[in-house]
Amino acid sequence: MRTTLIVTVALVATLSAQEPYAPARYARGAAPALPALTVGGGQAFLELTIRANGTVESVKALRSTPPFTQALSDAVTGWQFTPALEDAIGADGKLEGPKTVASKVIVAGLFRAPTLLTPTLGEQPANVDTPSAEVAYPSLTPEPPYPPQALSAGVVVIEASVDVQGRVAAARVVVSSPAFDQAALDAARKWRFKPARIKGHATSTYAYLIFGFPQPVTGG
Repeated sequence: MRTTLIVTVALVATLSAQEPYAPARYARGAAPALPALTVGGGQAFLELTIRANGTVESVKALRSTPPFTQALSDAVTGWQFTPALEDAIGADGKLEGPKTVASKVIVAGLFRAPTLLTPTLGEQPANVDTPSAEVAYPSLTPEPPYPPQALSAGVVVIEASVDVQGRVAAARVVVSSPAFDQAALDAARKWRFKPARIKGHATSTYAYLIFGFPQPVTGG
């Protein structure tokens, strides 16, 4: 009897720990190229609609700074994701197990200006659309410094696991530019978000953060 009770409690604990929803997750894809001859920096926030097979169906710009928005959009259109999973409920009201579903993913790009100390030139970021509730939307976006040991330009893609409070619970590099990886990670961990909500409930999800580091122009 005691053994049966222990097994039952363990089974209930295991089932309660299982999440009814698992967000889509980056599988592969190239980082955007840094646009040539830019005089300033900028931000580009995109909301991707991901099909149930993990491919990108559409891209919606939420915050835009030319020419970074187009460069980022061109890159992420070819990304592949592990699709989101959701517990399906049959016509009889019983759980049928997890099934792949369409979902939305935020990709937020922050591109430094090609300068270290002088004022930033170029256009300012503009909000151009409203994010869906299903994505974690950035509310605090610290910019990384240009690493003193870096000698050229680079772009880093960070996967940030965003919890239900909008904090970055974990971050990892998914596309590396070695001289810039640590600066990008340090900045990403300080970002904050409006949490994602799935079917009205705050939900942990992933956000993909792009940090662009152009080689600084120091002047002659």
